[in-house]
Amino acid sequence: MRVNLVIIFLVAILVQSTAQNRDKNVDVGPEFKKLITELDECIKAKDQNCLEISDKIIKKGKKEKVPFLDYLYFKRAFYFFNRNELDSTMVYSRLAVQNLNPVEKQRSDVAAYNLLANCYYFKGELNSAITIYLKIAAILENGGNQLHLGYLYSNIATLLGQTGNKEKQLDYLHKSFKLLKESNDERFIATVASNLGLAYYHAKDTVKTNKWAKEAVELSELSNDLVAKTQSNLTLSLIQKDLNKSLEYAEQSVKYADELKDKTHMTSAYYRYADALDKLGEGKKAINYAEQAVKFAEEIGDNLTLTNAAATAGKIYYNLGQKEKAADFYYTYSILKDSISSAENAREINDINTKYQTEKKEKQIIEQDLKIQKQQSNLLYAIFGGLLLLSIFGGIFIYYRKSQHLKLKQFQQEKENAILNSFILGEERERGRISHELHDGVAAMIGAAKMSLESIPHLPKEKQMQQLSKVQGILEHSHADIRHIAHNLLPTVLEKEGLIQATEQFVSEINETKLVHIAVTDKNSQANENSKQLQLMLFRIIQELVNNIIKHSQAQNAEIVFSKINNALQIEVIDDGLGYSDTITKENQGLYSISQRLKSIGGNFKITNGNAGGTRAKVELNV
Repeated sequence: MRVNLVIIFLVAILVQSTAQNRDKNVDVGPEFKKLITELDECIKAKDQNCLEISDKIIKKGKKEKVPFLDYLYFKRAFYFFNRNELDSTMVYSRLAVQNLNPVEKQRSDVAAYNLLANCYYFKGELNSAITIYLKIAAILENGGNQLHLGYLYSNIATLLGQTGNKEKQLDYLHKSFKLLKESNDERFIATVASNLGLAYYHAKDTVKTNKWAKEAVELSELSNDLVAKTQSNLTLSLIQKDLNKSLEYAEQSVKYADELKDKTHMTSAYYRYADALDKLGEGKKAINYAEQAVKFAEEIGDNLTLTNAAATAGKIYYNLGQKEKAADFYYTYSILKDSISSAENAREINDINTKYQTEKKEKQIIEQDLKIQKQQSNLLYAIFGGLLLLSIFGGIFIYYRKSQHLKLKQFQQEKENAILNSFILGEERERGRISHELHDGVAAMIGAAKMSLESIPHLPKEKQMQQLSKVQGILEHSHADIRHIAHNLLPTVLEKEGLIQATEQFVSEINETKLVHIAVTDKNSQANENSKQLQLMLFRIIQELVNNIIKHSQAQNAEIVFSKINNALQIEVIDDGLGYSDTITKENQGLYSISQRLKSIGGNFKITNGNAGGTRAKVELNV
């Protein structure tokens, strides 16, 4: 079971209390102070349009070339932030940090950066939010308010946890706790301690989990921090082996979650309490909490917790002998479990393996380079030792230089082979993932259908047809999933009709989404006459290039052109998007994969900006 850390508790606090309080030190003079007070009052009124006042302030500031223009831009950004107009907030926040007050103590950089980070957070761009928060931390670390720095470290830790960087997350949580303790904070220190307990629970460190959860309990009693009380008792329930003690902690977690009246915490506490009750044989009492957990998770859109809660409710109803209701919850569980894709995990495993193999070969290349340099140095010293031996040592130098360069070339080839092998391994892992999807997804739904069928004889006649209809729905979903998995393994159209028709079908599916319009043109390329294995490889390359267009190019139109020039098959993928400004390196995994695969079979890959804008990717292969 996975329990999320508390949501960032400081999203707006730093906006109103801007860390070093620099904005309070801004010397704006009586005229601007009067105008800014008028703007602040307008913002507090919520529904009023304050743009006219803000425009007046900024025009006056520009005209008089005031040094505090950054503060005026921040005030405008803050107005838009209060209206949830994030794009406008970001524009004026950036203008603020681009026009900083020459007097450091009067700058509004911390406040403007914080607005910008909050916008990224609300947009779901967590890595960008982390980057901005780190900029704020750099300012605060240079003599800033240490209590606010502690709050900021906790926010950074929460975002790092959401992006999967568990090691750095623990580091920042510890730094946050240390600063809050040194600053005698009573407001959030208990929450930070409970977050440490949860983080160590996910790291499977039971000793430290227990230590920090109990620390959070003690601190929360002093400050009555309900978030910390809920989380710490929930964590203690998870690690407690004594079922009665585990139930006691889970019950406390529910109590504090109810006081908190926050559905995010109530969802986790309720289904954990239901699970503990069920293990002690109190299924009838447990099912009410399990159903409440499912309801709250649906309301807040937390699919991960909803999956766990639905599985718990299904298990409890099954143990109570109510197979029809158990089937309903298991059906929900199976649908959600399928929706939480494991593709990212498979990609991460492949990336890690590729990186490991590449770094290993790069290390060998570096060692070989050092060896070459050392030998060259020794040869040069020998040459300077005597002109009489110049010709002999010259020959030795040339011989060794060629020998070592051949070895270097050999190591480079081994490196490329390692990368290709890692791609093959990634494909094998992908096959393994599909196997798991069949087992965990389709098998689970068929199991739910089986239980539903078993319950039919026990139902009144008027409900039997309803139950049969539900079974039909489950089987139709299973059938669609199997077709989808099979199509991803080897498109049926490609197997029967060839690459051109498979590409046209793939493009038609993309066009239906209206994300981009793609046309396919075949100039007598005879692409369908190649082996099925080669056609499948080219089809995967086309899929990768089209996915890149959708994700990165912002294009409206694209075209895929098949042709044959001088007995070489040529495939061009052209779009009218932003253009291409990168290079094909191992860091650019998708394009690098295409380049290496084509190189291994004697082909070429090139990507450039088009003459009229956009991007032109060209694949050439002698066939």
